Amino acid sequence: MHAPRPFEEKVAPHRTAVVVVDYQHDFVSPGGALDRAGLFHPNLGEIAPTVAAVADAGRAAGCLVVFVRCHFDRERYLSEAFLEQAARRYRGLYVDLPVCVAGTLGAEFAGGLAPTERDVVVTKHRFSAFEGTDLDLVLRTHDIRTLVVMGVVTHVCVESTVRDAFFSDYSPVVLEDAVAGWQPDWHRTSLEVMDWGFAEVVSASRLLVAWEGADRTAVSSGS
Repeated sequence: MHAPRPFEEKVAPHRTAVVVVDYQHDFVSPGGALDRAGLFHPNLGEIAPTVAAVADAGRAAGCLVVFVRCHFDRERYLSEAFLEQAARRYRGLYVDLPVCVAGTLGAEFAGGLAPTERDVVVTKHRFSAFEGTDLDLVLRTHDIRTLVVMGVVTHVCVESTVRDAFFSDYSPVVLEDAVAGWQPDWHRTSLEVMDWGFAEVVSASRLLVAWEGADRTAVSSGS
């Protein structure tokens, strides 16, 4: 029987990427597209300090940090199937309410979060950060095996990215206090589903302690 690796080994910084999903104004800020559609929840904006702390710790530990953003320019990227589903269920989002159009404030990173010159920025046009992007190539180029995933929205773009990561043979780790959604019940159910089938769901504090341990191990071994 295959035994799971120790958590500290799974999140070893040299094989781990920190992935921040869609932390953009249209999703997390008052007045953004979600807010205008009546779908805003304070949790969306409240996770920013935790996301920032983990990203900073990841950089300090030597992780690759990836900021994922979506551009959903309707005339260029949104298909008939996408718009049909949006019209049926999304309360006007994408159809009557533009979402994360390139060059607009809504598409910019929010909450004081922004990539540094060392970080990678991936632009996507579907819910998953893997669909139609170079994310997989970037990760494999850096010999990444584990993805620490944060951001929004838990049951949509976060879960879509996590599923595709798992199907691409990465080990996703989802930080339960660094992801958020506008529907609390769906947020909790999504975390349960991901933890059962596609990822390990942990707190940010557990990850930070593991990285501190990795730093101490590296120092004691002289590496």
